Amino acid sequence: MPAPVSATGRRIRQSLLALPLLALVVAGLLHEPEAVHDESCLQQGDGLIVCAASDMARITRQGISRLEHPRYDLRRDNPASLQWNVARNETIAFQLILRSENLDNASHVTLSVGEGDIQTSLYQAHYLQVKDAGYTWGPKTTVLPYPAAYPDALIPQHHSCAGAERTLFDRVALPRPGRNQSVWIEMHVPEDTPVGEHRQSLQLTPHAAETGAAGSGAMITLDVSLNVIDATLPQKPTIDAVGEIYRAYRLEGVGEERSSKRWQAMAQCYQIMAHQHRMVFIERTPKTPQDAQQWQDYLDTYAPAFTGQLFSSESGYKGSGVDTPVSVWRTPWPQEHDVIVEAALSEEQLESYTHMAARWSTIVEQNQWEETRYFAYVFDEVDGPVSQAETDPQRHRYIARVHGDMAAIQQAIDRGTETVAPDAAAIDLLWTSHSDPQVWEGDPDTTLTGRVRLWAPNAHAANTEFLRKRMAAGERTWFYHSGHPAVGGHSINLPGSDMRSWGVIGARYGIQGQLMWSVNLGNDDLPFAQPSYKPDDDRVGNGVMVYPGFQLPRIGYPAAAGPIPSMRLKAWHRGLQDAELYYLARERHPEEAEALIQALVPYALGEAVARGERQPAWPRDAASWIQWRDDLLDLLQRD
Repeated sequence: MPAPVSATGRRIRQSLLALPLLALVVAGLLHEPEAVHDESCLQQGDGLIVCAASDMARITRQGISRLEHPRYDLRRDNPASLQWNVARNETIAFQLILRSENLDNASHVTLSVGEGDIQTSLYQAHYLQVKDAGYTWGPKTTVLPYPAAYPDALIPQHHSCAGAERTLFDRVALPRPGRNQSVWIEMHVPEDTPVGEHRQSLQLTPHAAETGAAGSGAMITLDVSLNVIDATLPQKPTIDAVGEIYRAYRLEGVGEERSSKRWQAMAQCYQIMAHQHRMVFIERTPKTPQDAQQWQDYLDTYAPAFTGQLFSSESGYKGSGVDTPVSVWRTPWPQEHDVIVEAALSEEQLESYTHMAARWSTIVEQNQWEETRYFAYVFDEVDGPVSQAETDPQRHRYIARVHGDMAAIQQAIDRGTETVAPDAAAIDLLWTSHSDPQVWEGDPDTTLTGRVRLWAPNAHAANTEFLRKRMAAGERTWFYHSGHPAVGGHSINLPGSDMRSWGVIGARYGIQGQLMWSVNLGNDDLPFAQPSYKPDDDRVGNGVMVYPGFQLPRIGYPAAAGPIPSMRLKAWHRGLQDAELYYLARERHPEEAEALIQALVPYALGEAVARGERQPAWPRDAASWIQWRDDLLDLLQRD
């Protein structure tokens, strides 16, 4: 068992150990050794080996199971046990890494959950063979070794969508000897859970290859103890986390006709999964509803998300956000401009936004959907990157025109909302860009200040000082993906601490939202084998955070239409929960909480870029993140 060290000491040690590894990874020469187990794992007489790992571990098929933290030492107690302090309305997850030394004795494992008041879900990880995965398309980001088979898609034991419930597996097949199989265990603590200790048991029973009978080893019982403290994560997220739905639901077997009740039910299934992860999934609306029937189809689909009915306990919803409407939503208008705006907007175009805003505000007012904030997504990255300098006359004229158009559209939208009611909820125009908005300050022709109220640069362009001023002025700020050193990467061959960093970085700087450009834009023909929006993108997984359940037969499971989560989605969720824990701790002990978050993330976003950093300033090892969360829970229990 490793000796305890300080968080700073752990970071230094981790950095030193990573140096020779990094050189090999960059060269593409590193091949992982055969799997081994250490004394922290359980080994049965029938050759079954069980190791515990955090939700951040990304142990490949042939990877080594190393003890990340004393919490995951399964041999320290008899029976084996894991323990956490948890808040109410929090979800805790961990992995069991299973492998067999002899498939003649143990080729399958049955898992069962004992009685308890903690909502427990089991998932079996699907492994993807990661090949060209250097993460060089965006900012150069340090990845885990490749080629190798990494776990990502998490197949639920029990899958539910649109009233259909399916059992997708009743036992876990073990790969050939020396290969790993991850089982993901997730436990949600309902808001009304009493303070105190709550126990849950898991039973693992090995089965022989030929007969399917129980193997020679005894059933393994794993006890999980959750000490629920007097703190509750809010049902409504503090940070907006938005992922875009790009290709509708055609791979879910429901077609693309939005008037179809099956299509509408599938859209709701995706919203339910997002809501359970403190997120919102936003449709890329192809066109604004035009007639009464199209509007009715839209409202039939999404109105339950605005009222919270879609997430009600009466409807069987479980998880975070019970009876709570979505926190943020995109107006149902198309995103018309990508990368460049060819010509200045006409008066007719501007007037159309006034009419659309009035129509939408009327619907919101009539239905009393004031708990949700609304934004318009019209332009996407239309002011960069470019080859010309900002001082180039042609570039200056273009930026002045486009930023003028943005101001004009926001004004047109505001006129529409004000016709409904003077105090009608604002609809903010979203600005996305690779450019630091600070570069236009001081120039009245190109400045965005006074023109934009919802700022979303990518993480590299997120100038933290500039955005802090905009928030102080009452405006909202988001960031979106890029890579190291600004924010964690979103590809599959990265540790879970990368996507986990998003929520904590947001809290560290007070950034109010996060945008993932696509959550379901992979290869239509190979959705589980090529989960990237382009086959040559070496950010493997870019564009995909959830997988289509209707396509599960391609990897040996029954078809079960509805979203299948990825480990990266779970890591993003974990970071959003960390942010909520930080906010709760800051309310009670502001100085200590601030010291903790600044020690974990000294700098990120544009601040890290301005410093000339290349590697993340936050730790990438699991132990540091585990200890940081433990420290927050300690603060929450202090008088």
